[in-house]
Order: sequence, then structure tokens, then C-alpha cells
Amino acid sequence: MTMMSEIPAAILEFFVDEQGKTMEVKGTPGSGKTIFALTLLKALQGRGVYLSTRVDPNTLYRIYPWIKEVISEDNVVDATQSERAMAAGRGAPGIKPLRYTTVPEFLKAVYIRTENMVNPVVIIDSWDAVASYTGYYEERERGKLEHNICDFARRTKTKLIFIVEYTEQRPLDYLVDGVIVTENYTYDERCLRRMWIQKLRGCEIRSPSYLFTLLGGVFNSFPFEDPKSKIEGIEKPIVPPPITDPSNTRSSTGIKHLDEVIGGGYALGSLNVFEGDYLPYAMLARAAFINTLNLNRTLFILSAKQKELLNEIYPFVNPQYRDNVSLEIEDIKEIEPSVKAGRGALVVFDLDDIKGDIVEDMVAILREKKCIAICYMPAEGEDRKASEVKSIASIHFKTKYISGIPCIYGVSPRTAIYALLLDTSDGYPTVKLTMIE
Repeated sequence: MTMMSEIPAAILEFFVDEQGKTMEVKGTPGSGKTIFALTLLKALQGRGVYLSTRVDPNTLYRIYPWIKEVISEDNVVDATQSERAMAAGRGAPGIKPLRYTTVPEFLKAVYIRTENMVNPVVIIDSWDAVASYTGYYEERERGKLEHNICDFARRTKTKLIFIVEYTEQRPLDYLVDGVIVTENYTYDERCLRRMWIQKLRGCEIRSPSYLFTLLGGVFNSFPFEDPKSKIEGIEKPIVPPPITDPSNTRSSTGIKHLDEVIGGGYALGSLNVFEGDYLPYAMLARAAFINTLNLNRTLFILSAKQKELLNEIYPFVNPQYRDNVSLEIEDIKEIEPSVKAGRGALVVFDLDDIKGDIVEDMVAILREKKCIAICYMPAEGEDRKASEVKSIASIHFKTKYISGIPCIYGVSPRTAIYALLLDTSDGYPTVKLTMIE
């Protein structure tokens, strides 16, 4: 089954041995550093200590209730040094404040909480504040402190994660065994999140960047996969049950979540445009082809390129409906009236298949036949024909391949960016959408 991967495999491989390891997690505020570190702690299945200088422990449990299963109250340490922290520590026996005096005392406080743990993990959030509290302001002195901390982690076989607020290169980058950068930025005025693996000492970095989401307050990265190879790898193909029409005026896209995103599926008589990279579009097209045919409806394919998808989908189509595919017509005007070519029939073409000024006539035919049209166009500039098609489209989505992950987002209706994942665990391809937020 295809699932989101909480943590990229390369990072888990980096931590797989029982040796002490140090990792620096860098990023701007709100980029997902804390959730990444806490999720990594969960994935490592070791007991851990979380030192917080930014969020008090009670707030941490309220925002991320799932970490209660990962870190016990005794091991959530308030390192803020404030009067509030000291009072909270007295009021909640399991949540202890941490005082800084000398460096040896600081290390001792950490060691006491980890000495009896198997596979201990210590998260310091944030290291900039801890270094400041210890009084090491000068660059040389701070370097010595960081060297001592890294040496302590190796000698005690502790996995130590430094969370820092900067993104530029600093001396700590050279001392630690691994460096991760998290970032959030806008992509076409939408939220996009990506992590960069800059360093994993002793491990091969096969892919340096990963898209991820913080949906539901949990860090999840997206795995790399080849949809076509995955479909071909299904040993015993099964014909899926078709998704019936969501309403009397709409037909399913073949993907339940996409039906919800666009307001209930494709409207009968509508023109729907997908613009951009072909791979994400092909995932949507396969789903629509399979569902249309298994509903015993006609599939008209005008695109030579999209005809190549048929060999991939036939194993998942009811054999008695495979003849419902029409490849002979070259123009949408050639669709002949028939029962099967009526309500819910799917017409698929590329922008280049539109000849002359027939866009308005094409839409009129679709409405008369109650057909659904899907048009694919590459994002290679804007001409009059493309502008005209998009202006009368009921749905306009962008399809993008970002950091190795197929993604889509709606222009009309406007939506967030969704990553596309392919699940083949039931013996047939199912496309799942996951919002990036």
C-alpha cells in the first residue's frame, strides 16, 4: 500500500545504528522544524527528552497531543528559565524546568534524564536560546560548547537534535553528523513545504529534497514513485467497483477526493482543462478512463498521446465494456448520437486537437449530449486558442511535477496544492490527494 512516509528513508537509515549521532535542523519560524524533530523521535522508537525554550510543555501537549505517546511528562523539560517556567514546574510534577549554571551541570542535567534509556534521543528547541542561557556569547566560546555537546552525544550514544532558527552556514554545520533544512514558501500564491538534506555523514543521499505537509499537525513527507511502473507491477489486477454519479447533474472524476475538491465531480456538458506537466495529468486521466468505462459509458480519445494509456488501464476495466472506447473520430463534431455516447460519455483531447474556431460549437455539443470533456494543455506559453479554452472551462487545474512529486492545484475553483499518491494495495490503482499545508 502506498502511504505517506513520515520521515524520508535516508534519514532513518542514518540513525539506524546505536551510535551517538548529532543532527542540526535549520529553518525559518513556522517551517516545520519542531514537528519534524518530534516525528523523527516517534519514528526512531526510542525514549527521548524534549528541551523547549519556545513553547511551554503544557502548550506543546495541547497542540500536538500525539506526542504524549512518544515523550513522557517526566521527559518534557521547560528550558525557558522564566519565573512562569519555575512556577509551572512546581505545579506539574512531571514537567520540570531546567536551570543552566556551568556547562558540566547542563550536560549532567541532560545525562540524568537519558542514562537509563535505550536509544535515547534529545531534542533541544532551540539551540540558540540554550547557548545564550549558558553565557557563551563569543563565537569561539560557543564553538567550544558545541564541540563538547557533540562529543557528549557520541560518548553517551545519544542521538541529539539541535533546532536552530537560522538558515545560513555556521560552525555547528561542520561539527554535527547531519544537517536538515525545512522551508515553507509560496508557489503561485499557495503554500508549499520542502525539506533539504544537506548532510548525512556516512550515508548516501539519493535525493536531497522532499515535499512534505504538516496536515493535521503531523509531519509527513511524500515518497518518490513511478506511477506507470507501479501499475505494471500489480500481479493480480482487479476490476474496481465504479464510483457512481455524485448527483443527477454531475459525474465522478474517478477519484472520490477530487470529486469533493471540485464540488461534486465533473458537471455534465462541461469542459475541464488541465494545464502543465503531463505525468500528474496522466494519473487523473487513468482514473477517469477506468471509471467511465466501468460505468458502461463511451470514452472518446482524440489525443494520440493519451491513447497510450489504454494498455495500462484495460486490466482494470470490465472486459464486456472495453469496446466502449472510440479512437476513430478526429474531431469532436464527429461524435454521433447514441445511448452510450450520451449522458456521462467522456471526450478526451489535447489543445492541439482543436482545429479552427470550434470552441463554442464544441461546448454546445457537449451540453446537448450531456458529455464531459477533458482537455490537456502543456504550460508552454499563452496563445489565443489556449486563452479561449480556459475562459469557458468549468474547471481549470494546474498540474505540476515538484521535487519529484506529482501535484495539482485549482485555478478555478481555487484550491491549495495537493500531492498525488498512488495506492495499488487493492489490486487496482487508486489516486489519493493530500493537501500541502
